[in-house]
Amino acid sequence: MNGYEKRTKQKKDSILEIATKLFIERGITNVSISEISTKAGVSQVSIYNYFGDKNNLAREAFISYIKQVVREYEELLDRDIPFSEKIEQIMCKKHNAILELSHSDFSQQAMEDKAFRQLYKEAASIQAQSVYGKFIQVGKKAGAIDPSLSDDALLTFLLSSASIMHQPDYYKKSIKYKENILNLFLYGLLGKHH
Repeated sequence: MNGYEKRTKQKKDSILEIATKLFIERGITNVSISEISTKAGVSQVSIYNYFGDKNNLAREAFISYIKQVVREYEELLDRDIPFSEKIEQIMCKKHNAILELSHSDFSQQAMEDKAFRQLYKEAASIQAQSVYGKFIQVGKKAGAIDPSLSDDALLTFLLSSASIMHQPDYYKKSIKYKENILNLFLYGLLGKHH
């Protein structure tokens, strides 16, 4: 990577980081390209050259954000610890993320933005498939997930369960409600609850 490519990548990363933060705080509609360009210290033209339009920038910002979260889950799944411990840590991570989001502006303003919800859902769904696939493989290998269940059925179940978390009013629900959903998601109706 030469100097020019390196500077271009740094600029793009900076734009994505600032755009992600603003979109998460206020949704897509209430954030302008000029505000992003000012905070990122780049011209609006650069943003349009790199990303095309605001929706494309938002899509890339969410994909980048969710990829980072997915990387953390994948690293956790790769760790040499019992599967039950991995589930505990995933629950803890998810619980903390939910708490963090509940206390940020993300929950109200951003989730009321229809464009934000749609893009966030698309990006999350694409990334979720890879991490759920890995979760299924690791769980089966550890003997924690019934090997007679098809990967396809398990993936469909996990994705449909996760869709509850993408409903617009989900972030307004109580912490207890969110913990219950998470327990059901990971352990099912008859599994071990915490």
